[in-house]
Amino acid sequence: MIAKRNTRLLLFIVISVLIIIVSFSIYVLYNSNRTQDQKEQENIEFEGTVNYVVDGDTLDINDNRIRLSLVNTPERGQEGYMEAKKLVQNLCLNKKGEVDIDDGQRRGDRYGREVGIVYCDGINLNKVLIENNLAVIYSEYCEISEFSNEEWTKPYCH
Repeated sequence: MIAKRNTRLLLFIVISVLIIIVSFSIYVLYNSNRTQDQKEQENIEFEGTVNYVVDGDTLDINDNRIRLSLVNTPERGQEGYMEAKKLVQNLCLNKKGEVDIDDGQRRGDRYGREVGIVYCDGINLNKVLIENNLAVIYSEYCEISEFSNEEWTKPYCH
């Protein structure tokens, strides 16, 4: 009887340890496989609906005007203006927008706009504009921007 109880106890301990090991392994795999964009999105400071696109690097989320950090798109009348604006409209207009304010530009810009990275449905808008050659990095802000070490800015900021 005691031998049976000891066998059950040992079996219980072995199964418990296996469950703990498997659970920990799943946790480690999950965290190591998260993408950089998912990790960046943990810093979201506010979100809402993108209700207006001014141009390729400025938009409104819940009527808060946001200037995309480190990104400069062509101005109205310049080549590429409409392409950049259309991309932003297609990715963001009337969709969920999330903002990570640039810590280096917390006071906003000279026009009173918040400055940061905008994610539309989980897509880093700043990065997409650069990758699609619809914007250039605003290099004069590299030294103050918290985002100057991101993979999409490194080639231009360093």
